[in-house]
Amino acid sequence: MNSYLIASIAFLCIFGGALCGLFFQRFLPAHHLSKESLDSVKLGAGLIATMAALILGLLVSSSKGTYDRVNVLINEAAANAINLDTTLKNYGPEAAPLHQRLKERVAIVRGDIWPTDSSKRRKSSEAFKNEAPVTTLTVAIASLKADDSASIQLRNLALQTLADLNRERWQIAVESSSKLPIKLVVIPVFWITFLTFVYGLFAPRNGTVAMVLFFCSVSIAGAIYLICEMSMPLDGSIKVPSKPFDTAIELIGK
Repeated sequence: MNSYLIASIAFLCIFGGALCGLFFQRFLPAHHLSKESLDSVKLGAGLIATMAALILGLLVSSSKGTYDRVNVLINEAAANAINLDTTLKNYGPEAAPLHQRLKERVAIVRGDIWPTDSSKRRKSSEAFKNEAPVTTLTVAIASLKADDSASIQLRNLALQTLADLNRERWQIAVESSSKLPIKLVVIPVFWITFLTFVYGLFAPRNGTVAMVLFFCSVSIAGAIYLICEMSMPLDGSIKVPSKPFDTAIELIGK
């Protein structure tokens, strides 16, 4: 989903509706401008404006919820990676080789989601979908010697933390791969385009009115852009911040 393209199309539709209204008002018969007609038009326009505002508000809330959930999962995954590293340290020198393996895995995921070179960015959450390194690490931890109850407890704790990390990895993959249905954007844009057409149809034809309608169109297009961006928390320009993974990479192995 290209947020810029969708927002641009929304702006063209909405502002185009206003321009069409300003253009066609010259063909409007005079008796259609009576007070009764204007009152009826205002009533219908107010109803549509209320529905459009409600839907846009729900879309913003839903998209922000998706963004926040992925952000929380990213924080939890980074915290579990640090916790797993701490557990392996407590296990002893036998687990020393696993620190570097865990750090490399976290660094690879961080580089895939937040690359320094944008051309190398992988789509959505593909960075979380390679199962082989996680399986290898699970086998390595399960193979650690446990001669006493403390070692057994630490090994089980490490395996449980890794399982939690893997669950969060898949939750992130599922949350970030869900896409906003395009119809939920098209219908409100259609409603608002009709509204701007009506406003243009009955508004005075001057620069002030055109400027106000222009900025109204830009504002609605901006809201559409934010909705599309926040519904894709691992893609686009508004991404979940990488600071939790940076912190995890810095702390793992120290």
